[in-house]
Amino acid sequence: MIRGLTLIYGFKRFFRSWKLFLALLLGVVLASTFFAGINIGADTAAKQALDQRLSQIPVDIVVRSDYSYGELALLSSTSATEVASDVSGLEGVIGTEIISRTSESIQPPDSNDTVYISWYFRLVGISNESRVHDGLTVTDGNSTLQENEAYLWVGSENAEDFKIGDVLQFNFSIWDPRVQTETFLPLNVTVTGFVQLDDQARSIVEGDYYYYGGPGPMVMSQQYVYGGNLLILSWEETFAGLLDTVYDLSPSYSPIDTQILVYIDRGSLISPWDISGSQGRLSALTLQIDNKVSAYGMTATNNLQYALNMYQGMSMMMRFAFIVVALPVFFVAWYMGMTVSDVSFNLRRREIGLLLTKGFSKGQLFRIFLSETFLVGLIAGVVGIALSLLLNPFFIQAVGGQFGGTPVVGPDTVVITVVFSVAITLLSTFRSARRASKLEAVDALRQYMYVEEVKPYKRTWPWVAFLLGSYKMVILLLGINMATVMMRYRGGNILVMILLAIATILDGVLTYIGPLLFFWGFTKIFIRGSLKFQQLTTKAARFLGDLGALATRNVQRNPARLASIAFLIALIIGYSFQVVGILASEQDFITRDAYYNVGADIGVSLSSTTNASAIMSNVTNLPGVSSATLEYLFEGRGSGGYVSLRAIDPEAWLATAYYESEWFTGSDVEDAFHSLALDNDTIILQLSMARLLDLNIGDMISVTFGESVKELKVVGFFGRDLLEGTVVVQPFGYSYIGGFTDWSYVPEGLYHELSNDVSYASAKILVKLESGADGKAVADQIWELDSTNVSWVYSVEDELETRRSDPLSTGIANIQRLGIAFAILAASVGTALVALVSLKERSREASLMSVRGLSYKQLIIMLLTENLAIVTFAVLLGAFVGLIIVRGSVAATNAVSPSIVAHRMVFPMDSLLLLVSCIFLIFASTIIPVIVMARRYVSKLERMVRIG
Repeated sequence: MIRGLTLIYGFKRFFRSWKLFLALLLGVVLASTFFAGINIGADTAAKQALDQRLSQIPVDIVVRSDYSYGELALLSSTSATEVASDVSGLEGVIGTEIISRTSESIQPPDSNDTVYISWYFRLVGISNESRVHDGLTVTDGNSTLQENEAYLWVGSENAEDFKIGDVLQFNFSIWDPRVQTETFLPLNVTVTGFVQLDDQARSIVEGDYYYYGGPGPMVMSQQYVYGGNLLILSWEETFAGLLDTVYDLSPSYSPIDTQILVYIDRGSLISPWDISGSQGRLSALTLQIDNKVSAYGMTATNNLQYALNMYQGMSMMMRFAFIVVALPVFFVAWYMGMTVSDVSFNLRRREIGLLLTKGFSKGQLFRIFLSETFLVGLIAGVVGIALSLLLNPFFIQAVGGQFGGTPVVGPDTVVITVVFSVAITLLSTFRSARRASKLEAVDALRQYMYVEEVKPYKRTWPWVAFLLGSYKMVILLLGINMATVMMRYRGGNILVMILLAIATILDGVLTYIGPLLFFWGFTKIFIRGSLKFQQLTTKAARFLGDLGALATRNVQRNPARLASIAFLIALIIGYSFQVVGILASEQDFITRDAYYNVGADIGVSLSSTTNASAIMSNVTNLPGVSSATLEYLFEGRGSGGYVSLRAIDPEAWLATAYYESEWFTGSDVEDAFHSLALDNDTIILQLSMARLLDLNIGDMISVTFGESVKELKVVGFFGRDLLEGTVVVQPFGYSYIGGFTDWSYVPEGLYHELSNDVSYASAKILVKLESGADGKAVADQIWELDSTNVSWVYSVEDELETRRSDPLSTGIANIQRLGIAFAILAASVGTALVALVSLKERSREASLMSVRGLSYKQLIIMLLTENLAIVTFAVLLGAFVGLIIVRGSVAATNAVSPSIVAHRMVFPMDSLLLLVSCIFLIFASTIIPVIVMARRYVSKLERMVRIG
């Protein structure tokens, strides 16, 4: 009963003191909104990934021959139809179709017996209900198929050798091992049309039921994936008769592969919010189908299982990864709530004292405070969910998805968001509430007794945190990667190895908590536990005269609160610089690495070096192409192993290819390539080989090509200097000196001179586009020029699009960007609320100073001096540490990365604008409360007194 009355009193106090609780509520609402938003965004992005993956699976369940015995089931047209009918009657199945496939080769009409050439054909029979018809377009010929008539796919290998009306004579062999006899089944097929197939239709025809779609990071060849030619026939008109003929012959197995394609009601059987249940329902349906078809020697295969497993793993991975990268935001919310609760309870000292004098025990006070906190957390959780629904499009777009329709929140997200909100609120206020509830009645009624001063200040842990954080700052500033140091240690001292291992583990942990420890220890030692900051503030405010002196005295009154504000702001500014800088560096690296991999805006790999110059000339004439150049890739043997070489036209290569000056050392890039242009017997040598052979500029290196030996003059170096003496051992006894990304450049004239001695070479065309040209369109045009001699077409635009389409990596990066926004908002709100509540504590003092003649302007100057001093110091500290972290991260990444493309510290204009906005919000959250509260201090009555 007493506890119930205590809770009721707590709720009444909450509604009577809502202004005090609003400070805590806003911070928790921001954290809850962000927490709910990233969960909704992760679920939505994963669901879109699932929908995309399911859309790439054209057939849900396939009933095929049981391959346990390595033979195809012997089916008649009647039994195949019965199987399809039995399966279609099951609940959850919305459609079935029969498809049959066989293959055979024939000899071209113009071939002879001395030179055997055959054309390979794959014959596919589709039923009238087949979904292939939805993606089949007849480009020439009849619109329907009759008996023994077929469509030829336009992408067939020999499509250009056929015309409508051609008759293809097939003779299918049927071997019966039981009687050791071979029977031939003749079939004459007339080509009655040419067809195109979209991705889904082609996937069904080919039997590739697991994935179809875009080519990925490059424009793929349009050649038929199986090779040969594809004929499409009517199952009812042609293949049903073939099945019956084979069935009547009764061989031990059928040469015709007949399958039943099953389509299910995905909407009722698959739920993205219940993957386990979806998997169970699909498994049950697959077993039911399997039971129906086992009598025919067939079995059912579920094609959706892998997609569901992948979705389940991706959903959990994305949610976990997003929460991990959002931890700093939650920490800020917790620390801000703790700071605000300290100030809030300090304002309620008189209330606490009165309750104690009325007979309330300290335990009852503590429960009152907790009940208030629980209500704050509950309201914040509900409001956070509502706000996350409104902001849902931003979260979905941030994780790489596309917003459409009404946002849906799963019940698990609602529950964990409310639990999270209540938990972070209790954690924020527990310590302050417990400390406030233990106040004695006399102390609680004192006007200037701060709650923070009850517990004595301890220096040990702040110094430990500061030293550990400082160690990590030094490591980052020097760009040391402890894992690399340990890997490169070649000594045999076991004690040193143990110490290095401990240092590596410690360094890995401090990578995540080092900045936090540094900020916390620094603010505790130099702001709360020392007068250094106050002395610095006094010197900085000297130009303000008496107002400055008054402001600095006020700064000294509550160092604990100043340390909390400084820690909060410094942490957020440091986090902002860290995330923005690292993301900008990574984005810069991704773009440059894509150019490096392609070689230019577009890279074209040729199937042979024949006619390479003619193809390049045609490419150069395409609209949108600025220039093009050839690279011949081949090998020579040096003193320590094979050397990868690229023969180029130096002047054209410099004008077309993508390169960075840092990749070339020893001499200026233009000077080195100019030397290549003047003398064929020169080489820009890979740096790792030069280090191994101790070669310098002007030295000679012997390289063997077949029967020829060339003495080449070193005019420059290319590549990164990896571990000294690195030799990458390859299979079959070959060894390549250096890394996989290293090669050497030689003049194109040397390649032509040695063409007879080079055992194998390949050619690649590098294409530079005009400004504003569409890389994808130009890549398609290159395919149309000569698809036979072109193996691959690489486009930077396609590669960047592919890299940026990964929902996990892009989602984490964008969640970090959103995290900055929410962290800054939380810090700004926290700073503003602490400033407001702190100024409210001093309302009587400010009114007295105002009555004694302190003008409105002077009051604002004094209050701003007090608050801006700590904010400015914290912003500078956070920015400095953030820059150190970015620099150290870039250096540590480069230390372990084998890529020639190095990460670099960059801050593009959009990143700078984001950081400036963050700093502006922090200062605004300090200045605006001061102006508002100062205006309230100077009441109408006080102004009238001064006028009078």
